Amino acid sequence: MDEDQQSDPQILKIKKNTRGKIDKKKAITSKLPQNESNRSDSNKLMKNKANLNLNKGKMGQNNQLNYQETENWIIMKTSLEQIQEVIIKQESDVLEAVTGCQEPNNYHIYGKFPNGEKCYIFRCKEYSSCPMRCCCPVSCRELIMKIKLSSGENENENENQSENNDNESNTNEEDFSDSLVYIDKKYKCPCFNCIRPEMRVYIAGTKCLIGTIEEGFSCCDPIFNVYDKSGKKIFRINTDCCQCGFMCRNNCLGKTDECIFFIFKGDDEVNPIGEINKKAAASQLSIADNYYVLFPKNATVEEKLLLCIAGMMIDYQYFENNTNTVK
Repeated sequence: MDEDQQSDPQILKIKKNTRGKIDKKKAITSKLPQNESNRSDSNKLMKNKANLNLNKGKMGQNNQLNYQETENWIIMKTSLEQIQEVIIKQESDVLEAVTGCQEPNNYHIYGKFPNGEKCYIFRCKEYSSCPMRCCCPVSCRELIMKIKLSSGENENENENQSENNDNESNTNEEDFSDSLVYIDKKYKCPCFNCIRPEMRVYIAGTKCLIGTIEEGFSCCDPIFNVYDKSGKKIFRINTDCCQCGFMCRNNCLGKTDECIFFIFKGDDEVNPIGEINKKAAASQLSIADNYYVLFPKNATVEEKLLLCIAGMMIDYQYFENNTNTVK
């Protein structure tokens, strides 16, 4: 090449740009794996990340399944393990009795041991909005309910007053920040077999599901299905709609008669293994209801808890002082 060509500024500019592109390519390629060992190292890194994400998923599943290890569940287990029967008492509300306006429901749960001794174990408090209570049928009401361990104060006094709900202490004045279980009931307006009302039961402070109680569709006899945390049906609860205590539940005749709901295992409809007995009201003026839940033999703590809550759901769906029930 001639000296004139070598000193040409355009040629020098082209050479400079070419060298810059080559240097950039070298810098990029130097960062890439140069041999099989480097490629295998990068593959191992990707596999480790995938395994880490998989382990995190398994840890989340274990947290969902091992709610038995939580402190709240240990307290719940201690309270229900030896109990064979419970009494669910609805707390009377003077304002609701006088004005007719729906107030949040509160319940007191008493346990009965095999030797006949009774103890005051749980308090239950409903959290719902005023428009939801006043404008919607009770069976469709959206609410949260919290269950806490009884403080043990005036336990014997409350036990002796088990047939007189008007003397119960006011649950609305209590703090439920230390609750053991919470119940989530979404607003649902059922249409035949669609959008059925349900209560989902969780350990308080976690997203650990214990089970679900769902009202099934039926033309005549009420049906409730109880499912465990995996969605398996463990109990079926139903009653005869021709019972006086059910058919006449909104008048004075039905208030003075009991109504029995039978508990069946799974889809069985022949052999009852327990019952939920809605007792007659203490007086015609009483708006509070009492429920006696006889647990199936060898029922687990989870099953006992779900059946207690099923008793409260029966009260919401059929026996609240509201005739505008949507089915």
